[in-house]
Amino acid sequence: MIRQFIEDPMNYLHEYFKRNASESGFSSDKRTTGCLIYQRRRDRKETSGFCKGLIHNLMLLHG
Repeated sequence: MIRQFIEDPMNYLHEYFKRNASESGFSSDKRTTGCLIYQRRRDRKETSGFCKGLIHNLMLLHG
């Protein structure tokens, strides 16, 4: 990681800020939709996670 920064600092910072924005998005999702999935069955957990992701994407498009 240090070598990448030393060899090409602009590219490293570009990738870093993309990751930083992604983490901010995850944090926003957790605050908006809640970070816990209360279902017990695996299929319901997957459905709940999918719905939370769908809500996030719809809010980005029309927010």
